[in-house]
Amino acid sequence: MNAENLYWKKFLLPYELAVGGFLIKLESLRKDFILRNVYYPIELISGRVKSVDSILEKAKRLGVKFENISEGIYDIAGIRITCKYIQDVYQVFDLLKVRKDIDVLCVKDYIKNPKESGYRSLHIVAKYRVEMVEKQAPINIEFQIRTHAMHLWASIEHSLQYKYYYQLPQEIKGRLYQASLITAQLDEEMAKIKNAMQEVVVEKERNEEYEFEDLNIFLNNIRR
Repeated sequence: MNAENLYWKKFLLPYELAVGGFLIKLESLRKDFILRNVYYPIELISGRVKSVDSILEKAKRLGVKFENISEGIYDIAGIRITCKYIQDVYQVFDLLKVRKDIDVLCVKDYIKNPKESGYRSLHIVAKYRVEMVEKQAPINIEFQIRTHAMHLWASIEHSLQYKYYYQLPQEIKGRLYQASLITAQLDEEMAKIKNAMQEVVVEKERNEEYEFEDLNIFLNNIRR
């Protein structure tokens, strides 16, 4: 192993531990909600650590110096949380901001204030202290919380931007923006339907059903 590879393995290790640890913590929280028979707002959870190439590319694009990467690139470690409804997104945020193991540094609400492209999501950047062998390693970790509709749009838009080196024609950008308005309307209608059903009196109501997945399957959601 050459010196450069060794450097990056050491650099990325705290981020890998942070993502893996938080996936387990959120899964444990989910099970706690289930056992208490309380509605759990999280549908899907995944995590990833940026690759070295992705880190360097973003640092170059943002003008971040090499020695400032750990602070200048705040999403090297990322947790993505997908919910059914917009109100669930903010309920998850409430769960995160009272945790004792993270300090929320920054909140960017792209749901109430979408990006010019049409992108919608709630981003939270937090400081998380990773327990290493000799000491704690404080790192930045980003949480992206969104609905299924937001995720559908964002994943397609990102894949197109990445594939074509962020050089999409204006006509395509315009169509993507119009599509984002449709997903926003879908989210609003689904939220209204949920609220309407809460007012309906029915003879029987079935609780949400969740399966207890094996943690090994859960940890397979960590991507590079």
